[in-house]
Parts: sequence; structure tokens; C-alpha cells
Amino acid sequence: MVAYPALVYLGLSWFDTKDWVFANFFLFVPSLINFALLTVFLNSIFSPPAIAEKFARVLVKDLREEEIRYCRKVTLVWCVFFVGNGSLATGLAVYASLEVWTAYNGIIAYCLMGTLFISEFIYRHWRFRRYVGTPFDPFLRRIFPPVNSDGC
Repeated sequence: MVAYPALVYLGLSWFDTKDWVFANFFLFVPSLINFALLTVFLNSIFSPPAIAEKFARVLVKDLREEEIRYCRKVTLVWCVFFVGNGSLATGLAVYASLEVWTAYNGIIAYCLMGTLFISEFIYRHWRFRRYVGTPFDPFLRRIFPPVNSDGC
């Protein structure tokens, strides 16, 4: 993934400029990947379990109903992300310079993905306060102490 922008540059410089459509196919690969991920995530909404629920069950076998609903919502949030990210990647492939396209698809899109992932991770720990033995649990337990049985 890190070498992808360099591969695009080499691919574009390799092909003759007369073959613009074939050469620019590489520019649409991020759009195609986003479309594929959108299809998988959206399909999991209509035929449960949702993708986020599958990942959650790796750590927690006994998800509560509230957590399952939350996982469906998180999966929908990722679907919205893939629509926006894929649309922007397509727009940049068509209208932007190779430098702008490379900056977005090589750096910015991954920063946005990471921000969404980390934000959801922190929010989930704040909301559910469930600690299952991950390396981050001691730190997160200090920030978000477990809720007592009386709800406080």
C-alpha cells in the first residue's frame, strides 16, 4: 500500500500517452477498492451479522443487544465513509493533477481512515466501558473507569 503511489507513477510513465484510458486505469483503483468495500459492508447490513459485529465478536463473544445495534450503526458509518472517499478519489482521478491525486490517495485518505477508526475506538470504550484484555485496556480503564453495577 505504501508503494502504491510510486507504482501509479511508474504505470503512467510506462504506457504511451496515446493510450490514455488504459494508463489512467491505475488512477481509478482506489475508487474501485472503495466500491468493493462499500459493497461488502452494505451487504452485511442486509444479511447480518454486520462487518463491525464480526470484528467485535473476535474479542467479545457475548455481545449485548445494544452493542449489536451499535455495530450496525458503525458499519453504516463506514459505508458513508466509503461513498465519500470513493467519490472524492474518482473526482480526483478525473479532474485533479497527479500530485493532488497522489497526496490524497497516498496520505490523506489513510489519515482520514485512521482518524475514523481511532475516534470510533475511543467512543466505543467511553460508551460501553467493556475491557476484554487488549493492550490498551489499562490506559483506557484509567480514562473511562468501568461503570458500577448500580449505574454510577
